[in-house]
Amino acid sequence: MKNILGSYTRFLGVLAVAVILQISLAKSAHANQCVAYEKSSHQLVQIRPGYHTVRGTLADFNPCHSTVKLSMPGLFSPKIAEKPPVFIIVHGGGGLGKAETNLSAALNSAGIATLVFDAYQMNGYTREEGFTLFLTGMTNDARQRMTYKVALGAYQWLIQNQSIDSSRIFIQGLSNGGSVVSNIAGAVDPKHVRAVFPEGASPSGLGFPFNINVPVRMIYGKLDNYGGDKEDDWMFSRVAPCSFNVAFDLAPEGTSKTCSRLQNPEGIMISAESWVKELKGTGRDVEIWFYEDAAHGIMAGPIDRGVRTYGAGPTAKKTWGWTGSSGNAQKKFLNDLIKFVKSTY
Repeated sequence: MKNILGSYTRFLGVLAVAVILQISLAKSAHANQCVAYEKSSHQLVQIRPGYHTVRGTLADFNPCHSTVKLSMPGLFSPKIAEKPPVFIIVHGGGGLGKAETNLSAALNSAGIATLVFDAYQMNGYTREEGFTLFLTGMTNDARQRMTYKVALGAYQWLIQNQSIDSSRIFIQGLSNGGSVVSNIAGAVDPKHVRAVFPEGASPSGLGFPFNINVPVRMIYGKLDNYGGDKEDDWMFSRVAPCSFNVAFDLAPEGTSKTCSRLQNPEGIMISAESWVKELKGTGRDVEIWFYEDAAHGIMAGPIDRGVRTYGAGPTAKKTWGWTGSSGNAQKKFLNDLIKFVKSTY
């Protein structure tokens, strides 16, 4: 009996040391790379009641910010390789939330590291301001410019991190984050990034890049009508006036060059479906993955057939806003991501 108790005690001791070591390594890898960063000096500008844009210098990625979390696979998670592959998860219009943290936890359990952050809080907004202001009171281009600069900096920081496999970085983004990572696909180096997964990306904001450097898998729930004027205004086929686009000097050249607030504002932007078709026609590795029983934000939770109100007062606009998905859709989505990661070995 004593031998059994002794063995069990030693096992618990080894387990505790392993857990502490894993946490310490993750923290030290994070802390040792903290650097000075440029603070934002932008202005919030109201363009109509309850609706805003931003002008001025936006914040860079700050690895020391409280919202930045580089999470390693759990001790009992399957080990894919000596150093884990990693997903950068870029949040949507409401800032870092449940969809992103749920995806992060699921990928960690599958043996994949994750990096999350909140670009709005990095720019000086509180969590509450980020959710209420940016979700329904901000132009798409303003959200995306703010998020793009931080997300690109996160990628540049992560490729120097010694705790992950910097040759197997994957980037996922939801909604406005999906539009952001669509553009980042035209800016990253394929020796580091293996694929980009824009989820629920809108063509409105920064537009889509003319070229991509890495494989792209666009992800859409077949019930995704988020921000639509009618129930069947599906995100993947949606178009809008070119005036809803703004070119951003940090992003690769794309559709906002010829279709924007300044260029052909009365024209109509290209849909995500058409953009994928055009890129495929030039031999680019890009596809759309559709999911049944899924709306906007597959990992956000059960399907919620709600509406959203943008702006305030007499100019407020109500739109469709279905979110979430079924458990089967979530399972398939995760399996597809994990299968893709493993296919790179």
